[in-house]
Amino acid sequence: MERINEARQALLDVSVNLKTEEIPVEEAYGRVAAEHVIAGTAVPAFRRSAYDGYAIRSQDIREASRENPVTLKVTERIPAGSIGKHPVTEGTAARIMTGAKVPVGADTVVKHEDTWFTDTQVRFFMPASGGNVVEPGEDVEQGICLMEPGKVIGAADAAVMAGQGMSRVRVFRKPEVGIISTGSELVRRGKQLPEGMVYDTNPLLLAGYMRSYGMMPREWGIVPDETKMLADSIGRALAVHDMVITTGGVSAGDFDYVPKAVERIGARILFHGLPFKPGGAMLAAVKDGKVILGLSGNPGAAAVGMLYVGLPYMKKLCGRSSVYLTKAQAVLSEPFGKSSRGIRILRGSARIQEGRLMFDQMKNQRNGAVWSVMDCSLLGEVPAGNAGLLAGETIDVYFL
Repeated sequence: MERINEARQALLDVSVNLKTEEIPVEEAYGRVAAEHVIAGTAVPAFRRSAYDGYAIRSQDIREASRENPVTLKVTERIPAGSIGKHPVTEGTAARIMTGAKVPVGADTVVKHEDTWFTDTQVRFFMPASGGNVVEPGEDVEQGICLMEPGKVIGAADAAVMAGQGMSRVRVFRKPEVGIISTGSELVRRGKQLPEGMVYDTNPLLLAGYMRSYGMMPREWGIVPDETKMLADSIGRALAVHDMVITTGGVSAGDFDYVPKAVERIGARILFHGLPFKPGGAMLAAVKDGKVILGLSGNPGAAAVGMLYVGLPYMKKLCGRSSVYLTKAQAVLSEPFGKSSRGIRILRGSARIQEGRLMFDQMKNQRNGAVWSVMDCSLLGEVPAGNAGLLAGETIDVYFL
């Protein structure tokens, strides 16, 4: 586990050059804030009614009862967005709608269904001791920090900014990531598939995850197993993107050219090969302050490697202040009988059963299985040196 943590940290230690842009608030959902947003005004900015009813002085009806109701004179009707013309004085009430400014003199609003009323009078049958008035700043206090740089903007964040009258907000620009597939056996989707060849699925799989975390993936096509061609492609992609990801050719076989290619362009290798399966056959290098992440060619393994090790750095590249996956413990709903000398990562989904977080394994855990990543919401971590786990045992899990 120590080597894996060191690999994550080696990536996080690479400094990033974050760029910003200003966008309309209505387009801010899912983006990462690049500025402090301070409340310039309280919300609400005035005392407003929480209900449709009557704004009164509570002291005027303190003796009200069913036997001895109190009747007040209605001086006006105040819709939301309007301001009353008359203060509430002894013996008077104002008909008021939800959200309207409470007139001067009133300290409470009584819901209309608790009264008997006409256009000119309202009758009360019980006391009221102040209430149903939303005070200034009850939602947002003036001067507080609403949002800090690095926060992923959600629906409520956008609404809060709109409540401040903001029309634009500064966010971090989405980083662009070039994806290069390596392997002479690969064929691009839409073309005829010759015998012995396979369609290249990794760019779509990895790009989907990247988009969900706020990145802009760019496909660079398929490069055959040839060191110079691969080095040239990595170099060109690195020149125009913030990061480059390769799939395939990263192990130590006769046709694994990624390590040689990154060395050929003068990149410094941060790590190569980590003790976990699937996906541990991976590499990270840095050149000119930009990271090259080499992943397995097997789809399931490539996704696990990127998410389990590479994602914290990728979140940092997006400007996020929180970069690690949320960790918890979950109960295995079925046994996992395979032994492993190193850490094994299971793909699964979460559900709650009798108050416990359950981990349901995907049916096909093989390295090359794209199917195993479908509907995957958790990564389960089986400790190294384990001979297998029984149903009901607990493991560490990471939410995607």
